[in-house]
Amino acid sequence: MREVDNSYISNAIHELVGLLGVKEDIDREIVLRPLKTGNAKKAVEGIANYLGLPISVNISFSDKFESSSLTKTDDSGRGIGNITAQVSIPSYLPLYGSSELQGFPISVKISQNFQRYPETFMTVIAHEIAHIVLHSLWHKEKNNEFYTDLTAMILGFASVMKDGRKIIKSREKFMSTETLTTTYGYLSDEKFDFAFNRIDDILTEQRYFKTTLSRKLTTYRQQLSSYRQEFFKFNKFSECIDKNQRKRIKSEDGAKIVEFHHLDYAHRFTIVIISNEERLNEIHNYCMGIIHYNKTTLESLQKFDSEIDSLILKLSKEFDLLKNDTSIMRKYVGFFYKRKIDRQSTLI
Repeated sequence: MREVDNSYISNAIHELVGLLGVKEDIDREIVLRPLKTGNAKKAVEGIANYLGLPISVNISFSDKFESSSLTKTDDSGRGIGNITAQVSIPSYLPLYGSSELQGFPISVKISQNFQRYPETFMTVIAHEIAHIVLHSLWHKEKNNEFYTDLTAMILGFASVMKDGRKIIKSREKFMSTETLTTTYGYLSDEKFDFAFNRIDDILTEQRYFKTTLSRKLTTYRQQLSSYRQEFFKFNKFSECIDKNQRKRIKSEDGAKIVEFHHLDYAHRFTIVIISNEERLNEIHNYCMGIIHYNKTTLESLQKFDSEIDSLILKLSKEFDLLKNDTSIMRKYVGFFYKRKIDRQSTLI
């Protein structure tokens, strides 16, 4: 395998991110939980799903392989590394992202010691499944091992591969310690670190849109909370005035207070709260659920960003109207009762 420079790696990452986007790190428990119980099938399918392949996996176990992408084999094809795996890629593989991939059968052969080094197992399988990703895209570099490593890294396995790409064994010998290191993957340590840092930089850049939207959602949520508190005061002050009808009220204020008692008047404030709560939760759930940054999700985040600005502005105007109504009734409520309601409203 030829050596590549940082420029080659950077260009490959740029191309792959443009094609596939970039993902947050996988939650390792998705794989580790079934792996601990020996459920290799579920563990491999968890890796495949995170790579965007909702395939069905047929697992077989062996210590003999026709070839190996990530570890050396001896003359008889027996793996001499620690974890070995092989994926059979059919020629009729459906297109990446298509519904035909759902449950599509893929045969995976793994070594008997698959549970011994979990992170290394994840590294090896992520690389092998990344081959399927590139083949299902008919990518011109589908057989390029550097591209395959980088594909797994941008799709959420960079940190896993950082931890699992080396197995270091030590054994005590007379008057000395012997260390054996097995490295998985095709990138040298220096090139792997460069790729890891470049992908991390891209993730940081892409997260900016989500972080910005998250801050605006916090502002929106606080604003809605203030509106809810103000509506609580509106109702309590209205109840207080109803119970103390002897209190003299200015004629212009009296007309407004009568209007407040119309059946549909306060209902309007309720509708404002309900509609804004629903939209806030919808955008929040979408935003927090994003782990894959690609063209579609980034366009959605930008769209929501503009919508949030509009929603905040509209709610601000609604709040001013409600606060003005509350201030009219506030003039006819006793000092201590006002203090009591102000305190209670902060608990809403």
